[in-house]
Amino acid sequence: MYFTNLGGQDFAATLNQVIYAAALGLVLAILYLYTGKLWLPMLYHFGVDFLNYAVNGGIKAQVWSGTLSDLVSSLVSIVVPVAIAIWMMTGKRKLVIDENIERLLG
Repeated sequence: MYFTNLGGQDFAATLNQVIYAAALGLVLAILYLYTGKLWLPMLYHFGVDFLNYAVNGGIKAQVWSGTLSDLVSSLVSIVVPVAIAIWMMTGKRKLVIDENIERLLG
């Protein structure tokens, strides 16, 4: 869906949104599979959106200027969720996720 933003912003900004959404989606899926509850990923998504809109001053096209700040922001917003997702898929957390997957599918 973020590729529809190409009409209002440049390709780099849109690509950044697509990659960020995929990373966030991974975290939300893991959070759902770990807890078995849908309200928690929904609340997390609301919090992320609320903070994003508060920082950006509302809904507007994303600007990618290629600065170090843009790069660091992108890395943090992508690497941190992926690292959390990888961590959640190890140890006892993975066993809980596996049990919830079985419960949800069976």
